[in-house]
Amino acid sequence: MPGASMSTSIFRRGIGLLGGSFDPVHNGHLAVARGALRELRLARVDFLPAPAPWQKDVLTPVTRRIAMIQAAIEDEPLMGINLIEAMRQGPTYTIDTLRALRSSLGASLPLVLIIGADQWENFHTWKCWRDFLDFANLALCNRNGAPPKTSAEVEAWAAPRRVPALRLTETPCGSIAEFSIPPHEANSSRIRRVFSSKNKYEALRELEAWLPVSVAALISRHNIYSTPK
Repeated sequence: MPGASMSTSIFRRGIGLLGGSFDPVHNGHLAVARGALRELRLARVDFLPAPAPWQKDVLTPVTRRIAMIQAAIEDEPLMGINLIEAMRQGPTYTIDTLRALRSSLGASLPLVLIIGADQWENFHTWKCWRDFLDFANLALCNRNGAPPKTSAEVEAWAAPRRVPALRLTETPCGSIAEFSIPPHEANSSRIRRVFSSKNKYEALRELEAWLPVSVAALISRHNIYSTPK
């Protein structure tokens, strides 16, 4: 219906940025992206796969991880992939990504960095974290029924900048909001362990609720996490 389509486009604003290693991407990641689209009324959410995140050891080649994201979002018209971090040499720092995106996209487009509870807890360890809001807004995802916790220093910094979720994209940057999704137990480390310790048929049965079918098929076809027996 033309009227409904037009109404949807009018009220959706801004780009959500969901970074991570995505090793592999799973249904929990998709739930966060869908929740951000729904609760923040974003125009789209872009996955930002990091080739060498400085706080993680990633062994799976970034090209494999990108292929899995592409498979996961093939039927998600409001989700995309931004390769700005995948093309960068050396350790990946979020502040560098935010500066580059703001420079390339201009000053007026709302950007929203989506952060999970575990990331928010360690936010004070991120490079130049106080500068993030000069380039983007922050959206904190609550998926365990309790507000995300962080250090007293970060909370004092965040408190005066908090706004309701639906107001987050009223400005291009500078604000913080929370949104909630139902609890989801999917875990990339567990997925890798299951595939490396069991035959792929047992692994696929055990992880059926955690992985998009298309991603499970890629992992199985290419033996991405299998350990040679």
